[in-house]
Amino acid sequence: MATESPAQSQDFVRSADGTKLAYWHWPVAGSSTTFAVVHGLGEHGGRYDRFAHGMAPFGMSTYALDLRGHGRSAGQRGHVDSWTQLVEDASAFIAWVQNQTPHEVVPVGHSFGGAVLLSTVLARKLANTRRFVVSSPALKLKMSVPGWKKSLGRLTARVTPRLAMSNNVDPGTVSRLPEVVEAYRKDPLVHNRITSRMFSEWQGASAEILARAGEIEIPFLILAGSDDRLIDPEGSRLLHERTPRVSRFELLPGRYHEPFNDLGSDQVFALIADWMKR
Repeated sequence: MATESPAQSQDFVRSADGTKLAYWHWPVAGSSTTFAVVHGLGEHGGRYDRFAHGMAPFGMSTYALDLRGHGRSAGQRGHVDSWTQLVEDASAFIAWVQNQTPHEVVPVGHSFGGAVLLSTVLARKLANTRRFVVSSPALKLKMSVPGWKKSLGRLTARVTPRLAMSNNVDPGTVSRLPEVVEAYRKDPLVHNRITSRMFSEWQGASAEILARAGEIEIPFLILAGSDDRLIDPEGSRLLHERTPRVSRFELLPGRYHEPFNDLGSDQVFALIADWMKR
């Protein structure tokens, strides 16, 4: 019978360009499945503790990455020179996790990390992956970005690409659980920075994902909260609409942006476990 380790371990892997990337690990003795999580904008892999403990009773272990410019990984906070760098981060991390276990590794991408994971799939850089999960994939923004900031972002992405601005994320929109919101506010590894280049690269990648979604051949699960005030669940619906043969879409009533850290998260964990049986 699988048993959960009470302690998470932390270490580092290297991306394709040598960038040092931190990861977190919640092992489950006797597990037959391992998740490889790619987190959202401004956060880090350590925030997937609730997810890891939620999936452990189903006999599933979890690793979670800190993308470059996030958490304990190297790089300017909230910056990339190219979206390809994030794709290489995810690819290197998932391949490394696959080398740690003889069992199936299921990639999971949340929000911004969901967009990174989808781009990684489209780049055909997920060898030996049978299926994956995206949670609130960041394909359409729900929160309003002022017109002047969009215009400034396009200009500075070319002229001063490392100029950092606030990502405008209100901690109160991530979850309906006060303790999750408070922990997010106080977490020293959470930041609110995004550079003009990263924003520009992200928007371009999101458009490409929806345009090329029909090319995805790997089965995947899409989770989205109906009351997400950061990322529009319409993006998830469009993604499913363009991948009907390989995707399953679950719109979660009343959920905010982080289904794994919200009220009723146990139901989400059970839903994932049930999908994994198919």
